[in-house]
Amino acid sequence: MCNEGTVMSLQLREMHAAQEDRLSKMARQMTRWVDQVLGPTYHRYCPDEVWTPAINLYESNDNYCIVVELAGMDAQTIDLQVEKGSLVLSGDRPSPPTLECPRPTRVHLMEIDHGRFTRSIELPNDVDAEDITASYRGGYLFVRLPKKPY
Repeated sequence: MCNEGTVMSLQLREMHAAQEDRLSKMARQMTRWVDQVLGPTYHRYCPDEVWTPAINLYESNDNYCIVVELAGMDAQTIDLQVEKGSLVLSGDRPSPPTLECPRPTRVHLMEIDHGRFTRSIELPNDVDAEDITASYRGGYLFVRLPKKPY
């Protein structure tokens, strides 16, 4: 048996769900419209957002190796920490220079991430966190994570 409060609550939930459906549909339509107007090469530039650099992770018998794509960085500005069982990489990559383009310029396409970044990688249990080493060359950060001896 339903009381008046239960019926009212169910009606409110149904109204809320219907409104969410309408808003979701409207958001999808707006996204399609923006994509049509600005074209397929449009990239949403959000300078206040933190971006995540791409990595490759490899394993050998004695080590794990991480390669991080960080072109345009100065090695001294890359921060690497071990925190609570994770390797945390952070820094701030400068905007790419526009040396070949006189000022003022208009941006038509911006796909190279810049600004603040962070990446956290959970360390496997067999990593010797005290002996991690890193080097930077050719736009890549190379991190060696030695395995603990058995």
